[in-house]
Amino acid sequence: MKIASFSIVVVLLLSLLPACKNQNTNAAAENSPTNSTATAKTPSLPFLQSSEVNKLYSIAESVDIIFYNLPISVNQDDPASAKNSVMYIAPASPNITNTCQAVGRLSWISNGKIVREADFYIGEGCNHFVFMENGQPAYMNAMAPEGVQFFQTIMSQVPPPDKK
Repeated sequence: MKIASFSIVVVLLLSLLPACKNQNTNAAAENSPTNSTATAKTPSLPFLQSSEVNKLYSIAESVDIIFYNLPISVNQDDPASAKNSVMYIAPASPNITNTCQAVGRLSWISNGKIVREADFYIGEGCNHFVFMENGQPAYMNAMAPEGVQFFQTIMSQVPPPDKK
């Protein structure tokens, strides 16, 4: 009887997997950047000031990192790692020399709520963050070399998805 019950539970769980995959695909499509999030060569947004970066550092408890075109996401749920990711933000305007496309999004979390979100851009002439407020770009900051190295290391370990 226990084996039959267990088998039924396993079959039910397996039948739900395709639905979960479709839901995740739809969510990723909704959250992926559009052409409007491409950053032009000249920044037109102010940068997030040191005081705001310091405030984020003091309250960050965890961070979620979603990559738009890679089959991976990262959750750093210890405060030390979340604070370390804040240190990737240089309190200065970026020097953008190319047209750039967002690679992913960071969401810093405190007390279970997202307190700050930023799209991140990686590539030659593109290493920076665009911070969002109310779903709109509000600030643009340069990325510290340690942040570039962090993201490049993650991306180099993940094979790109197959193009169909």
